[in-house]
Amino acid sequence: YRPWVVYQIYGDKGILEENWKCMHEWVDYIKNNCGENGLWQSGFQYGDWLALDKEESADRTGATDKYMLANAYYLYVTELVKKTAEVLGKDEEAKKYAELYETTLDAFRREYYTETGRIVSETQTGAIISLYFNLAREKDRKRILNTLLTNIANHKNHLATGFVGTPYICHTLSENGAHEMAATLFMKEDYPSWLYAVNMGATTIWERWNSIKPDGTFDESGMNSLNHYAYGSVGDWMYRKVAGLSQLEPGYKKFQVKPMFVKGIEEWGTEFDSVYGKIVANTSCKAGKIHVHVEVPANTTAVIVLPEKEEVHEVGSGVYDYEYDTETSLAVERFSMDSTLGEIVAEPLAVEMFNQMVPGMLEGPMIQFAYGMTLAELLGATPQAKPMYEAVLNALNKKEKN
Repeated sequence: YRPWVVYQIYGDKGILEENWKCMHEWVDYIKNNCGENGLWQSGFQYGDWLALDKEESADRTGATDKYMLANAYYLYVTELVKKTAEVLGKDEEAKKYAELYETTLDAFRREYYTETGRIVSETQTGAIISLYFNLAREKDRKRILNTLLTNIANHKNHLATGFVGTPYICHTLSENGAHEMAATLFMKEDYPSWLYAVNMGATTIWERWNSIKPDGTFDESGMNSLNHYAYGSVGDWMYRKVAGLSQLEPGYKKFQVKPMFVKGIEEWGTEFDSVYGKIVANTSCKAGKIHVHVEVPANTTAVIVLPEKEEVHEVGSGVYDYEYDTETSLAVERFSMDSTLGEIVAEPLAVEMFNQMVPGMLEGPMIQFAYGMTLAELLGATPQAKPMYEAVLNALNKKEKN
């Protein structure tokens, strides 16, 4: 994995040549430890380490099937070995590992998915790995995305992932039409979330989501690093999805700039010192204007995809500025899915809209129990109500601005 990433960043095949032997021998080792079904299902596995989706506190491996995850990564590294062989001109080896990938993927799908798209572990991480690593059948992707979104809603719009699922949760959401949910998770400030740690004074990423408790005391599990990279992997999403800078060819010979919005962030950007020179991608969305500034170093090509625009700009080296009107506001709004129903219906406009859309909704004998719940929590039981809640929130926030 590391040699492939280094090659992608720097474009130097030497790192692949130096590591080819250990790369393919690791895949060969896993293959030799597979059972008759072609899958790796023996030995100890860490699983989705420190995930928050398993009740047994003594089990730190999470609720996602550990061998499903092991085989997902077996497939992933097999594909990387195939790609490495292609780059190095090793045609026979490339064919060998391509065939191994296809036969293993077929076995994986038979073992871990039903014909209708249910996953053996319908956890956040189970869905994330299925989508991000392209393991699920194409016909099942929509259902699995819904599984992921439903699971997040059931966790009150919070993540429950560990070391395996966390690096890819925001990428998966952004790449599958659910970027707003990725942004919501990123901007959460209560436990578990990235900003919870920031608000508790963290200057480095913790090993656990709650290494320091809300009362300021330390977690007493006996394993509690305060400088641990795993959850810091969200930085990759910040660069590649939010700032929008992603490499299209090794060494950033060709790259894409496709910034994405996050509610609550009105200005953002990144600078990257590539082997060809500095790449700059800065974006702002405020006061009714979108501004995108891109700097492309010599001997490279940039593909610029502007927010809220359909056209794609493929440009050579130079400095490019785009500015245009927008109705989008990224300012933090008073009412959101984190508002309680009680807070919402305290507004006469909301009561009027609810009565128009669902007459009698606020008159049922059980409605009082819902007043203390957030809209995100209510969506866990009634996901079909999302358009209604969004309409009410938009109306209330628009009224606030006026």
